[in-house]
Amino acid sequence: MCGIAGIISFNQQINARQWLNEVSRILQHRGNDDDGISLFDNQTSYCYKTQHSVDSKNHSQLKFLQFIPKNEVPSSFFSIGLMHRRLSIIDLSELGHQPMCDESADVWITYNGEVYNYLELKENLVKEGIHFFSNSDTEVILKAYLFYGKKFVELLNGMWAFCIYDRRTNEFFLSRDRVGVKPLYYYLSKDIFAFASEQKAFLKSNLIPFEINYSALSKYLMDNVLEHQENGLFKNIIEVQAGENIIVNANDISLKKERYFSLENLLSPTINESIDEKYLFEKTNHLVHKSVEEHLRSDVEVAISLSGGLDSSIIAVSASKKVEKPLHTFSISFPDNANVNEGNFAQIVSRQIHSQDHWIKPSAENFFKDIDELVYSQDIPIWSTSTYNQFLLMKEVHKAGIKVILSGQGSDELFAGYDHHYVAYWLSLLNKMKLVTLNQHLSKSSEYIDNPYTFFIKAIIKNFYSHKKRTQSKFLSKDILSCYKDENEHQITSHLNTELLKDLSYRRLKAFLKCEDRCSMWFGVESRLPFSDDIELLKWAFQIPENLKLSNGVRKYVLREAFKKELPFEIYSRKDKKAFDAPFKEWLVKYQYDILSEIKNGWKEIIDRKYLNNINSLDNLSKTQLEIIFKLFILNRWLKQWK
Repeated sequence: MCGIAGIISFNQQINARQWLNEVSRILQHRGNDDDGISLFDNQTSYCYKTQHSVDSKNHSQLKFLQFIPKNEVPSSFFSIGLMHRRLSIIDLSELGHQPMCDESADVWITYNGEVYNYLELKENLVKEGIHFFSNSDTEVILKAYLFYGKKFVELLNGMWAFCIYDRRTNEFFLSRDRVGVKPLYYYLSKDIFAFASEQKAFLKSNLIPFEINYSALSKYLMDNVLEHQENGLFKNIIEVQAGENIIVNANDISLKKERYFSLENLLSPTINESIDEKYLFEKTNHLVHKSVEEHLRSDVEVAISLSGGLDSSIIAVSASKKVEKPLHTFSISFPDNANVNEGNFAQIVSRQIHSQDHWIKPSAENFFKDIDELVYSQDIPIWSTSTYNQFLLMKEVHKAGIKVILSGQGSDELFAGYDHHYVAYWLSLLNKMKLVTLNQHLSKSSEYIDNPYTFFIKAIIKNFYSHKKRTQSKFLSKDILSCYKDENEHQITSHLNTELLKDLSYRRLKAFLKCEDRCSMWFGVESRLPFSDDIELLKWAFQIPENLKLSNGVRKYVLREAFKKELPFEIYSRKDKKAFDAPFKEWLVKYQYDILSEIKNGWKEIIDRKYLNNINSLDNLSKTQLEIIFKLFILNRWLKQWK
């Protein structure tokens, strides 16, 4: 897990060497074990480090490898270069250094991520006569490209963002994983192409000025949607989309996009609705165990993020069977607030697997003390205190000296874990006029959904009229509202798997993955997600019939039953679902006067000052009103980071 960047510059004011030096410093948090920069001219390549040194005595091969830093770089202008900040996870030796090249020094790579089937890919390549000099997954990617060509990405299973510079064709080949677990952004002008792992690389290096995309800003304020489109909140910084390849010709900086995978491909037109349940449970169990086992592949210790919910508990139980030493588990606890506390459930799992448990107890005081660092680490604003929980958890993981942690993100989107998934299924039954089945399911769902009949009626109304949007709009200026385009991102469809697919992409998981990456990498920790990036598991989940995903009104029925015999009974039988959140209202009310003062005296162009001036207390505001207040507060802190 690392930070990567690269540039093609025909602008004499932007020297690749100077820019990459600065970006290496800016992205140092993403990998502090090693660093490297490779620069290229017509004849040769020059490799050096900005921080670390290489001890070549450990490997006799090092002197023959052209990517090992020589620290002998002429002072001339360079137009092409690659940068890498390394967090060493697989092959901790110098042989895993990046940017890496093949033996001919014709093809180079800078890579961020983990390909979990790299051992199987390597075995196949060895059978084809391919030689390897390291034990890294980076070299497997490099050699797979050389052997299979660009289509090799279809063979990868895992999370990745990389750039391969092929000097034979003078092309940059960039690729991002299928779901977008690992970030990748770029800037393109008539004389510059540059890419990096985080947006701050472009802005803090002064490559481009800070400008706001007000259309994206309005979507954040009204819909809690950021980075929905490739043009995000920062104008002129483009996001490489999940499942997308980018090819850039370094001769003229022409750019071509290719989509090698679309999430829509997961939707199957033919699903066997009479499939045997026992088979469903057994295959789901097998694929989850297999994914966890592959995600444990590491040359350093791996820990578990344990909330006490179904997903993280399954990962913890599965992982505990595959490691020799007791696992480290990290859990958030709010012992004084039962509405958000899951500590008792996490403790039950911890006792079963005999883990070394670590407890993190966030507080309002620390949240407001850490808010500026938190916002800067994320690049873009947050809209929930849950991000802070994740931030603190990763901080504790780093303090414990652990580099890799497994998390349960993605399970809700595969196996139907959110309340609105019930609505999608009920709408499907309603459209098919299966009224008896609908009534039965509504009744059975009452153990998992409060007042399901009322909840369903309200959800139908919200599909046509959003009181929440009307409430939020009162706080915002006419200029911001004029930029807003209502695209009904949160409208619930009448097809459960379609609804899951929307959550898997831009609507929910995309934002969670961004926070997962930024929080973990800010502290030099690699977060791995067995439910989010395993292609076999993804494909299988969308083969499960709708009527079984919420069978008998049970949330995540198939996944729950698949692990019934392995989970503690208290986890298997849990009917409540708590968001990974903090005591949101209590925290805001505690600092309400400072928050209101900052908003009213801050970014006045985005607020309706007359309306806000009438609000002097947060005590009696609705949840929707508190949410928009929180976002306005965060925006003021965010703006200070960039202006």
